[in-house]
Amino acid sequence: MSLYKRLWLAVIFMLSLVFGGSFIVSSLSAKAYLEEQLRMKNADNATALALSLTQQGADEVLLELTLSAQFDTGFYEMIQLADPEGQVTILREDTQAADDAPAWFIKLFPITGEPGIASVMNGWQQVGVLTLRSHSRFAYAELWQSTQKMALVFLVAMILAGILGSYLLKTILRPLDDVVEQAKAIGERRFITIPEPKTLEFRKVANSMNNLSARIKQMLAQEAKRLEKWQREAHVDKVTSLMKREPFMKGLEAALDSDDVNSTGSLCLIRLSGLMPLNQKYGHKVIDSMLGDMGKALNKIAVEHSRWAASRLNGSDFALMAPREMNADEAAREVQAVFQEILENRSMEHDMSLPGAATIYEHGDGIGAIMTRLDSSMLIAEREGESHINIAHKGDIQLTTVREQMGEWRARFEQAFAEHQFSLAGFPAVNTKGEILHMEAPVRMELGGEIISAGRFLPWINRLEMSGLLDQEVIDLALRLIEEKGQPVCVNLSVAAVVEPAFLNWLSQRLAAHSNAANMLWMEISESMAFRHLQSFKMLCNRARDHNVKIGIEHMGHQLAELGELHDVGVDYLKVDANFVRDINDNVANQNLLRNLCTVGHSIGVIVIGENVRTDEEWETLKEIGADGATGPGIKI
Repeated sequence: MSLYKRLWLAVIFMLSLVFGGSFIVSSLSAKAYLEEQLRMKNADNATALALSLTQQGADEVLLELTLSAQFDTGFYEMIQLADPEGQVTILREDTQAADDAPAWFIKLFPITGEPGIASVMNGWQQVGVLTLRSHSRFAYAELWQSTQKMALVFLVAMILAGILGSYLLKTILRPLDDVVEQAKAIGERRFITIPEPKTLEFRKVANSMNNLSARIKQMLAQEAKRLEKWQREAHVDKVTSLMKREPFMKGLEAALDSDDVNSTGSLCLIRLSGLMPLNQKYGHKVIDSMLGDMGKALNKIAVEHSRWAASRLNGSDFALMAPREMNADEAAREVQAVFQEILENRSMEHDMSLPGAATIYEHGDGIGAIMTRLDSSMLIAEREGESHINIAHKGDIQLTTVREQMGEWRARFEQAFAEHQFSLAGFPAVNTKGEILHMEAPVRMELGGEIISAGRFLPWINRLEMSGLLDQEVIDLALRLIEEKGQPVCVNLSVAAVVEPAFLNWLSQRLAAHSNAANMLWMEISESMAFRHLQSFKMLCNRARDHNVKIGIEHMGHQLAELGELHDVGVDYLKVDANFVRDINDNVANQNLLRNLCTVGHSIGVIVIGENVRTDEEWETLKEIGADGATGPGIKI
């Protein structure tokens, strides 16, 4: 029972107690007063009537006529005249019950007035004793009317007290609603703060909970800085602040093995031709400053796009991985342009050329083949001109233009949506005991009788801005799969699920219509999209919680500096990007990084899952550092 109801019951009980006590006291007081009035009236009437009879002499006929006339007035219950020996000579009595008040009321408050007694004389001789008792029905009528009025007054008072009490309770308990909401949010792993109420007791509770939320937020911020520092030391080139070669290559390899929108895109290589002579001419300090500016410019390009990554592969080679970018030369020309501007600002444009090479990579390509294509294209670019960019096509076959490909893919997607040619695959995500957490369900599409992976068509569906339709299709497929198999299913959602307001309303309707299946649905958004659209992501999390859907962040680990922003989001799980999981059994830096990430995740009540685990050694290492689960080709059930 809620506190509000308990307080209301207490108020009602107290008012009822006060009313009952007042009613009883008032009724008993009125009863006693009326009984006293009856006694006095009986005594006065008896004395007056006895005096009147005395003055009439002892004539029996006159006595009886006088007493009968007096009784017939209707005010008396009994008039009796007894002789000196106690024998009743005249008796007039009304035996009818009082009907001016309910029987239960008369029974509850019986009125017993003492009769009036007086002597009737004839000179100095006593004729008899007169006993008189007034009728109590008038007293009952008066007591009943006064009780009704008192009850009405108390009823009105209780109604007014209820209205006033309701207002006061709402006013007093309004801060409690905020405290309850904060407690509920903390239970949902959302460490929010609220204004401290004026009520002392509530203020103490709110202050304690605010301090808890503040400490969690501060802890997350500190751990985020520490994690970012370790990540930079292990993965970032000190001169350019770009990713080192090894983590960059692991990221590329993870992208090629992945089954999502990032498994297809562009990879470009820009070479600083003539860097060695510049070192000799200007000195390392000047050149390092120039390389630092180039690194900042390249990082700026990368952070403006989801999951793009930049690296300094060696002294003079810079690389940019651009997932979902299907124009291979655009990313390369953008990098080349910012590098050229930096050289011009330093008046070095004539001392160095910027040849480049670019290619399209696809899901399943090998790193060796891609880098061979780029190296061959770079040699051609260096021979053809100072800042020429050469495009390396897979198999040396000229691809159709992007515009033509977009037209072809649009027709394919329209047919696929119309004929529901999408399906879900299934890969287990397990906990440390080998129990299934959920089945990862990447989307598949039928194309020309062949089932193709998400990595092949997701870049085009995003480019054609049809990802919102695909999200709806995926949710419907997942709910049906849960109802058929009875297993938890996890689906990946695009940025459209976060930024399009209409999707939230559609999602609520679907989940409400499949409430049982919704309890076993898991949804996840990529790290870059979650942090880029944090407020919208919070709204999606709130909507998911309303329907008991678990929600998490995938590809976690690239924006650790923003980890503190999760203090009031309330996610259920984090999936560590495969880039950090790959060969983690031999990578001490990544072990330390993920160990602390697991600690931070557990401190806010979320589970941490490793992505794309390939070997038993990787899985065992993840268990040792505190991961709660894993998924990938190396996971078997």
